Amino acid sequence: MKNAVKILWIIPLFIALSAVAQQKAVPQKKTVAQQKAATQKHVRKKAPWTALQFRLIDRPDEIVEVLDNGMVAIVKENHTAPVASVRLYVRAGSIYEGKLLGAGLSHLFEHLLAGGATKNRSEDESRKLIEKIGAKFNANTGKARTCYFLTVPALHVGTALNMIADWVTRPTFPEDAFEREWDVVQRELEMGNTDPSRMIWKLFDELRYTMHPGRFPVIGHQSIVQQLKREEILAYYKRMYVPDNCVVVIVGDINAEEMLDAIKKEFSDFTRRAQPTIVLPDEPEVTAPREIVKVFPAMRGPAKMNIGFPSFKLQHKDLYALDMLANIMGEGKSSRLYKRLQEELQLVFSISAGNYTPNWADGTFTVMCELDPDKVANARSAIWDEIEHIKKELVTDQELARAKRQLLVGHIRSHQTAEQQAETMAEDYLATGDPHFSDHYVENMQKVTAERVREMARKYLVRDKQLTLVLTPKPLMPVVVGGQKKNGESAVKQITLDNGLRVLLRHNTAVPLVNTQFYVMGGLLDETEADNGLTNLMTMLSVKGTKNYTSQQINEFFDNIGGGIHTSCGNNTYFYQMEVMSKDFGQAFGVFTEVVREPTFPEEELTKVRPLVLAAIEKVHNSWPAEGARFFRENFFINSPYKRTRLGTADSVRTISRKKITKFHKTATVGSRSVLAVFGDIDLDNTERMVREKFSSLPKGKPLDLNKFKPEPPLKTPRAFFQKTSKEGATVHVGFPGMKLTNVQDRYPMEVLTSIVGSNTGWLHELLRGKGLVYYAWGFSFAGLTPGYVAATAQCEADKAPEVLELIQEQLQKAAQGNITEEEVARARSNLINSEILGKQTNADMAMATALDELYGFGYKWSQGHADRILAVTLENVKAVAKKYLSVPPTITINTSKPELFKKKPSKPVQNNKTEKPNAAKKKK
Repeated sequence: MKNAVKILWIIPLFIALSAVAQQKAVPQKKTVAQQKAATQKHVRKKAPWTALQFRLIDRPDEIVEVLDNGMVAIVKENHTAPVASVRLYVRAGSIYEGKLLGAGLSHLFEHLLAGGATKNRSEDESRKLIEKIGAKFNANTGKARTCYFLTVPALHVGTALNMIADWVTRPTFPEDAFEREWDVVQRELEMGNTDPSRMIWKLFDELRYTMHPGRFPVIGHQSIVQQLKREEILAYYKRMYVPDNCVVVIVGDINAEEMLDAIKKEFSDFTRRAQPTIVLPDEPEVTAPREIVKVFPAMRGPAKMNIGFPSFKLQHKDLYALDMLANIMGEGKSSRLYKRLQEELQLVFSISAGNYTPNWADGTFTVMCELDPDKVANARSAIWDEIEHIKKELVTDQELARAKRQLLVGHIRSHQTAEQQAETMAEDYLATGDPHFSDHYVENMQKVTAERVREMARKYLVRDKQLTLVLTPKPLMPVVVGGQKKNGESAVKQITLDNGLRVLLRHNTAVPLVNTQFYVMGGLLDETEADNGLTNLMTMLSVKGTKNYTSQQINEFFDNIGGGIHTSCGNNTYFYQMEVMSKDFGQAFGVFTEVVREPTFPEEELTKVRPLVLAAIEKVHNSWPAEGARFFRENFFINSPYKRTRLGTADSVRTISRKKITKFHKTATVGSRSVLAVFGDIDLDNTERMVREKFSSLPKGKPLDLNKFKPEPPLKTPRAFFQKTSKEGATVHVGFPGMKLTNVQDRYPMEVLTSIVGSNTGWLHELLRGKGLVYYAWGFSFAGLTPGYVAATAQCEADKAPEVLELIQEQLQKAAQGNITEEEVARARSNLINSEILGKQTNADMAMATALDELYGFGYKWSQGHADRILAVTLENVKAVAKKYLSVPPTITINTSKPELFKKKPSKPVQNNKTEKPNAAKKKK
């Protein structure tokens, strides 16, 4: 079905506007009878020849004229009812926003302009006038245009025209109106984030378009919209709302010539200005299948699935035949997809097909359905069966005749009212330059043959160009064929060597890469105050020379093959990671093995590395987040290894010797503490052989003893620590004792809680950023192999730090008291699950997750149940952990250039215990 303009957001704008305004010199009708008499007696004025040259259509009942200022006017008489529709279209949609793409500028502007204050009327006056004339008033924004319209009794057509002209040509954009509509759009964005019907089209556009601005949602992305300023709205108006970009259309019980004169008078001061030149990028051809499966737990009921195929722009020669194919496949209850998938197989709750062909980019042939998530795989298979069937056999004469008849009747039905005719003519003109394109479209559809329909299926419905999007309330079950997943993945193969080394292998041919990761339990858990930074130095030096390779040779080897090797350490582990092309994996694995097992830690390399680490320690003070986090963890913990950071201290790093590093490596890098994961385009048997050959001789060693750490003493009163900085500003941390990573009963409700309170859409961000108090504000939970912490942090101006601290504590107390809603829990669950999915896309992502889960004792399959565990979290669970962890005395740390502000006016729960022993730590993930 032809669709010239796709509107993603139809926003009712019954804006509060009032007061009757004086109508301008526009012909006003007294009665319907008088109008008809005037029409009958009317002798049509002969337009001057100069004007006739610009009349694209010049009939007694219909005129399409380009006005002197460049605006196009369409007027058409329709005397079936005493009604008139007045519409103004502007070629100003989301794809034309230039440097502000993704800001939803066109949509926000539409909110502000429609019914807004002008030089002649206030909003209240406009609202009252709309009510008085009984107008149907609305506005909407699409990808390529914005529309403002009033449908009124014909008696008031002059008033309706005057109002639209006034809004478009004489707006004032008051600051308070901008702020109000800005807020309205924020709420609309938030609602859209929980609306599956909006979400699926937003995601499908992102799947379809990778370069073209059609990938941006009409309403914009909230993080960008929030940056819009009134000045940008004014600049957008001046740039885009020029006569050459506008089409005004009036259809109804009118006199065409008189209404054209009225349009000219109303827009007489809308002077011609330069029309913006906007060149849209071509969208690259789709050369391989694309697929997104998004878990959206907030949705209720069935999943939604779109299966699309790239097509073409509106005026392509194949338009009619491909639209006919869409009609036969998925339009109505006699269509093939409906009869097969919904009636016979009962795989879907609804199904349809359409061929969306805009004029601004190549479009998409799309099959859309709603279905049970457990039936997605079967439905996809059945849809392909129908596609293959229509490629092989001609559609029947009956199907062809039925589709042509449906299109003809549908066209007639959609042109019954003045409003429908006005909309179709204007959008046809904007898209093609022909206000009667839809009429010709129906005529051309009648010429389509069965052979052309089959040709379209073969030409456009191609597997290699398939675009699939599934929006589902729960994770989908994997599809397994003959023990192998369809995309070339195998299940994880686990082996355990005699030395205790656990090995995880996975075959995945999605890309010709292999990712190898070796994790060892340790990190800060293996260090003391005296040798803090030891693990970091050891991992850095591991790639600086091995038994058979120098540092330069290692670097050149990986550079030459386009691969990479990386080592690092954290709170609970240290690790080695390598990624190379599959054809280079055999040789690279030998080098990787030496880096892990046989580093030589050359003294000359230690001499080079040590100053780098000391510089990094010093640079911590340049970063507000890093400095604040370090000061927090130093003071939060007393006994925990997490009171230290992976870089160590300057004193400890200066004293660590090569001998100590060598001994530490020999003790820690052992089979009983380690997990090796190899994921990618590998031969499983050959890789297992290589692993056994290289790692069987690795010493078994002793597991890390986690019982050696003393528990943290409980606090009876709040603590506060201050650090004066030379930088202007302040960082605030508020922390509470946390849990172990193995405390799964509390861990997942806590994830939901911290998402509600501390995410980039959480309480802290919305409140503190909303008040303009902070540069950032978030909350988080760190659960380690020994107990961690729950904390909130913000960075702000020093003068605002006391207020920021107070507001943070108020929000945490609000959570502790259980002031949390079901809606907030549902939204947080959805965000967490979606983040989990986005974080498991590559071989590296999956190798890391499975390796750490295995290393921490959960088993390598643990992450596969993450979504289910998050979904199982209830409001009561979240309230319980909030009360349990946030109701105890906090530890507060403040890095500030003005600590005296807290001495003068301390926050109520805070006690300035600067003399307390400054111990404690926070862990980075």
